[in-house]
Amino acid sequence: MYTLCIFFYTLPWCFLFFSSSLILLLVGGFFLLVFIFIIIVFIFIFSSFNMICLWLWT
Repeated sequence: MYTLCIFFYTLPWCFLFFSSSLILLLVGGFFLLVFIFIIIVFIFIFSSFNMICLWLWT
């Protein structure tokens, strides 16, 4: 009975920790996706700029 009380007492904290870590994981994943997207866009713009420069140079 005592262990059951401890289990029910720690259950909300476990759930809170799990949900907060899940939210952090979602936010972290979202920021990681945005960061990767920005890098890809930057590389694309840079490469197209280089192509335009080469095209104008010739």
